[in-house]
Formats: sequence, structure tokens, C-alpha cells
Amino acid sequence: MNLLTIIMPVFLVIGLGYALRRFRFIEEEANAWLSRLVFYVAAPALLFRSTAQSSFDWGTSAPTLALIGGLTTAAGIVLYLAARGVAPARRGVLVQGALRSNTVFVGLPVVLNAYGESALALASLLIAFMVVFENFLAVIVLTVPHRERSALDPRLWMHTAMRVLRNPLIIGCAGGLLYGITGLELPATLDRSLALVGSIAAPLGLLCVGAELDLRKLQAEIPGTALAAVIKLIAYPALVYGGLRLLGLEGLALEVPVLIMACPTAVVSYIMAREMAGDERFGAAIVIGTTTAALITLVLWLAVLTLG
Repeated sequence: MNLLTIIMPVFLVIGLGYALRRFRFIEEEANAWLSRLVFYVAAPALLFRSTAQSSFDWGTSAPTLALIGGLTTAAGIVLYLAARGVAPARRGVLVQGALRSNTVFVGLPVVLNAYGESALALASLLIAFMVVFENFLAVIVLTVPHRERSALDPRLWMHTAMRVLRNPLIIGCAGGLLYGITGLELPATLDRSLALVGSIAAPLGLLCVGAELDLRKLQAEIPGTALAAVIKLIAYPALVYGGLRLLGLEGLALEVPVLIMACPTAVVSYIMAREMAGDERFGAAIVIGTTTAALITLVLWLAVLTLG
């Protein structure tokens, strides 16, 4: 019951977003505007404040980031090779859908609800790292299957690099880290302003996720979506869990990364599939399917982390 009280509020707010969209209280344009507000304003404010006020144990953080990056790369290669018989438009979509976590719209609310603000610093650092890493991984797996497009095209990588550098989450985390290096405390007025703006990131983000859900898109994509969900919600976080345990990590240093990696597929993966000649319908189905199934798997992961 304690685990349910952590996860259920998150999914009840997602359900509220779904209901508001079905009753046309939140129209498509309004949801797009709210998503931009979270992505460009509220979440960066939350991440800036948490990183600016925290001192990181880089002796633990650096190996954690390196391990997760290495495991994600290895998993991506294995999955890509195993899916060599899949149509080019679906192959890369499957790989990124099975590995790319919804760190901001689901990950942050879950971590906040489970561990409070004490876990925000580590979560912020991990989110910043994964935003960069997953963007470049997505470009590779979505480009390589289309032989007419070269993954070595420097223009493609320049475009991706510029998109990552302009990412507001990266800017927020980098700005917070740089401010933290100065050793200065945030002025009280600025701190409270950032706290107020950042506090809307979690609830608004969850409403946006719910408003985007369209269960009808799952009907024709159940087999592929089920495979992606098993990998994304069970196998991939289990791989990360095992690796971090081998590093000897425990407590928040173990639990926060695993919980974030166990979150459903990021909504942006659908957008990238659409932009890079991927099967956008399959991408949307993976997002919807993993978000729905995560209600169960996140409770199970919390149980594992609590008992383990």
C-alpha cells in the first residue's frame, strides 16, 4: 500500500489529463502550449535550482553516468542487430522506444513523490546526461536503417549537436552546475521564484502525458509495443540495476537511476520518429503502451528497490 501511495497519485494525474482531453477541456493546441511551458520554463527552473544548490559526489556520479551510457550503448547495439529483419522504418523506432526514458514528464514526478527533493540533484544530473546521450543514440538508430541516408553526414550531426545545445533542460542543468561552482547561495527572492515556477513542472507534465494518450493507436501495434514495453520497463532497468549493484552502490545512488530508467518511453521519441522517416504510428503506440503498463512495473520496481 505504501508503494501504491507513491505511484498512484502520478497515474491518477495522468488519468485526469486523459479525461480532460476526452471531454475536450484540454484541446490539442492547449496541450501543446502546456507541454512547451513545462519543457521550456518550469522543468529548466526546477533543474537549475536543484543543481545550483547541490554539491555532487563526482566520485560516485561519474562512474554511474559512464556505466549507464555504456550499458545503454551495448543494449542498443544488441537490440538493433537482433531486429535486423524488421522493416527500416520500424527498426530504429523499436530501439529508441525500448531505451529512451520519459525523464522529465514522468521521471521527475515519480522521483519527487518517492524520495522528495533530496533526490532532485542526482536526478537532474542524470537527466541532463541522458538528454544528450539519448539524442545522439536516437539519430544513429533512426538513420542507419535508411541506406539512402548517411549516418556519417556531418550536417546531420551538426544539426543534432545544435539541437542538444539549445535544449532548455541542458541549459538549466548546465547553468545550475556553473552557479553551484561559484559557491554562492541563490538570493532568497530568486530561489523562491524558481521554486514556485518549478513546482508546476510535475503536475502539468503529467496532465500533458495523459492528454496525449490515445489508446486506439495501440490496436494494430500490440505485438511490437509489447516487446518494446518488456525491454523498456523490465529488461533495461534490470540491466542498469545489476550494473550499479556491481559498482557497490546503494540507497539513492542506486534507486534514483534505476527508477528513472524504468520510466515509460519518452514522448519526444515519437516526434523524432516522425522527423526522421520512422514509423510514427509505431512510435506513438510504444509511448502509449509503455506509459499504461508502467503503472504496474513502477510499483514492482519500487518494491524491488525497497526490499533489495
